Amino acid sequence: MRTSGKSALLAYPLLAAFAIVFLFPLIWMVARSFMGLDDLYKVPPIVFPTKWMANSYSEIWSLKPFPTYIRNTGIVVLCSVIGATLSSALCAFGFARLRFPYRNLIFGIVLSTMMLPGAVTMIPVYVLFSKLHWTNTLLPLIVPTFFGGGAFNIFLLRQFFATLPPDFDEAAKIDGANLWNIFWRISLPLCLPGLTVVAIGTFMSTWNDFMGPLIYLSKEQSFTLALGLYALSPGEAGGSTIGTITTAQLMAACSLAIVPVILVFFFAQKKLISGTAISTGIKG
Repeated sequence: MRTSGKSALLAYPLLAAFAIVFLFPLIWMVARSFMGLDDLYKVPPIVFPTKWMANSYSEIWSLKPFPTYIRNTGIVVLCSVIGATLSSALCAFGFARLRFPYRNLIFGIVLSTMMLPGAVTMIPVYVLFSKLHWTNTLLPLIVPTFFGGGAFNIFLLRQFFATLPPDFDEAAKIDGANLWNIFWRISLPLCLPGLTVVAIGTFMSTWNDFMGPLIYLSKEQSFTLALGLYALSPGEAGGSTIGTITTAQLMAACSLAIVPVILVFFFAQKKLISGTAISTGIKG
């Protein structure tokens, strides 16, 4: 017990030190969003402002159409989470619970797509969406999520479905349930931790996605939040070119952009941890 106590006394300060190191960029960003011009360009730089000013948070709304960016991002995120979660669950259920020819071979091919770099498919996919006249719309960012939801999500949910006792399916069939009822009413609720992991992962990747909007969107009214933040370019951030955008305003916009991610992770962390633990075979 003494050894355990001593280890804890050493572990907590060490963990706190590492936490401060990893959180320092976030602290720096938020602190600079509350700085005035005098504090922003002090040499040497200071971490915390001498005078806290929150006017940057109200000023950014007049610089760019951030409500439009947030609306577009919300549409993409909501549709992507629904599409990726449901489609990957359907695919995973088929691979785990159904018996059909070459099932393992097809599943291996699906997994092999994880090793395919995104840069390889970037141009063909862009040409496809361009032929469909979907550029400058949100469709290229939404529609693909309804076709499988990603190989990793399929693999993750397949592990959940495979652990369910087959007696559940047999009992449901005796009661007259078809495959859709078995999937929707029995298997899906039992795999809620895995679905939560997929939903949170999809939310975070979609909310932070920059490359997709950069490729397909060029009109400001269709920008997502990540692309809208890019519109506040570093050349403008110092105020030397246009004189209307300061570093504090840029940091304020970035600080607001990460709030939804922090909130989602904070409220769903228990489901996320339990889902990850079950899928990897770790039990508390």
